[in-house]
Amino acid sequence: MAYGDYYELPVQLPFAEEKRMLRVWLPPEYKQNKNANFPVIYFADGQNLVDNELTAYGDWHLDRIIHDLSKEGVVAPILVGLDCPKDPMQRSNELNPPYEVQRSVRVSGPDNPIGDQYVDFMADEIKPLIDKTFRTNPTKEYTGLAGSSMGGIMSFYGYFYRKDTFGFALSFSIPVFFYKKSDWVLLLDSLGDDPKTLGKIAIFVGGQGFEKKFTKGNIWIAKRLRSLGFGEDQLKFIINTKLPHNEESWAANCPEALRFLLKDMKI
Repeated sequence: MAYGDYYELPVQLPFAEEKRMLRVWLPPEYKQNKNANFPVIYFADGQNLVDNELTAYGDWHLDRIIHDLSKEGVVAPILVGLDCPKDPMQRSNELNPPYEVQRSVRVSGPDNPIGDQYVDFMADEIKPLIDKTFRTNPTKEYTGLAGSSMGGIMSFYGYFYRKDTFGFALSFSIPVFFYKKSDWVLLLDSLGDDPKTLGKIAIFVGGQGFEKKFTKGNIWIAKRLRSLGFGEDQLKFIINTKLPHNEESWAANCPEALRFLLKDMKI
């Protein structure tokens, strides 16, 4: 970690036996602007945000990315990340919406998805704790969800499921193929008559190796959102079919996504 201040707190999840580490990163601007209230982005896989030593797959370098964006005048957010469990199946269950999983992916995908409980925990337990402890702007418009792969599906689903709490989302490499298209249609149709009430969303997908499984579904999701009324000012869709399914790809496309999501915010 090169910039900002970093805090850790073990928390007990109601749907998990072991405690999990909650990680909070404050941008340098937090100390510099003592009367300012900051946007907050809640990430899945908190160990991957700013510290390469915490993860076996590399981090997103978000401290450096946000530092560089702040030089452009983009508001620096507070980052909050909840570590994923050690068991891959438990992680998959926690981060996926409670739909019936396609038979073809049940071996590697979730077998008992409880993503609604995960998002509710972030909205009803973690967010109030963060708002009480730090100088946040607690409004929906300044509160976002973010993640990649399983975390990407969590942030995308949570953006719609708890639209009362989360006003924007960064959703990278969403595993759309886990579920039937009819489930996605129902979710997207639930946005109501005016999609503008939902705020912004940024989606990225690559296309190399394992990431090829994600490309078609993410393109369909973006087209569906456009057809429902998400304009250029509300949806940023980033595609680079030369990139694989890893943290390096997600980190490389994070600046464009964050620039889009945060550009109109003030502190």
